Amino acid sequence: MLYLLYIFVGLLIIFGVNLMITGLLAVHDMYTRRDDEEPTFDTFKKYFAQNNNIPTKMSDIFN
Repeated sequence: MLYLLYIFVGLLIIFGVNLMITGLLAVHDMYTRRDDEEPTFDTFKKYFAQNNNIPTKMSDIFN
C-alpha cells in the first residue's frame, strides 16, 4: 500500500515542477514583451495558457 503513496507523491512532484516551469516561462514571455503589452495578470494568464503543456480537457489528450 505504501507504493501507491510513492506513486502519488511522484506524480505531485512531476506536476508541480511542470507548473513551476510553465509559470517561469510565462513570466519570462510577459516581461520580454512588456513593450507591446502591459505586464498584468491577464497577460500572465495568456502566456501561461500558451506555454502550458498539460492537457486540460479530455479531447486534448487524443489530439
